Amino acid sequence: MVRIILFFGVQIIFAASGDFAYQAKKYFSQGRYEAAYGQYEFALREARKEADLVAEGRILTSMATLATHAMEYEEAKKIFEKVRINSLDEKSREDFYKAYMEFYNLQGEHRNAFEIANKSSFKKASAVFLGEAAVAAAGSKNNSEADSYIKKISKCNSPGQLAFYKARVADLKGENSRELYENALKLSVEKKQYFTSATILLRLSEITGDKDYAARSAAVFSELGLVKPFQKANEAAK
Repeated sequence: MVRIILFFGVQIIFAASGDFAYQAKKYFSQGRYEAAYGQYEFALREARKEADLVAEGRILTSMATLATHAMEYEEAKKIFEKVRINSLDEKSREDFYKAYMEFYNLQGEHRNAFEIANKSSFKKASAVFLGEAAVAAAGSKNNSEADSYIKKISKCNSPGQLAFYKARVADLKGENSRELYENALKLSVEKKQYFTSATILLRLSEITGDKDYAARSAAVFSELGLVKPFQKANEAAK
């Protein structure tokens, strides 16, 4: 909440960490990565002034996710290491481990992600957490575990996430995944999940050899301001 104090007839507005984090989350959902990161930096300073370790951990997790999507993996790793995991509540811990699995999965380090999945258990895990665990399992050649996670996602009422992770798991298992990716792309476009759409387009280009997919991926990454992913997709489009 924004706290307003009247002092000699002048309104002085103090924004708490939650206000900055809320605005950052809005920017993130709009695909405005640079603006989101800046707001999270403000939020982090406020959380530290408030001595709120849960808020600090949530903000750092979000900042690490932004760095991961930007392929700034060394920076993301440093941010993850700053999180005081034992101080987090259950939802924040789930978000942290989900983000950490994504960090490893996007680099193809599936065994590291699978170790996290094996050590983490939550009563009501989100579809994204289960999805990253499924990818980690499939990438580690633990196909039965991957299928088990996919079945759990099907009970989460998240058709977009189910479609995306089914495609990724099938891909990692060496199965025909083109139609699955195309279905996932349709849903991610409808939901305006920009990073997911760009990721799917680039993978479709790699699977099919169709450079138009890569060009479309590069266009999305460019608009998101993600330089390294744009360069990767742009190179694939040549």
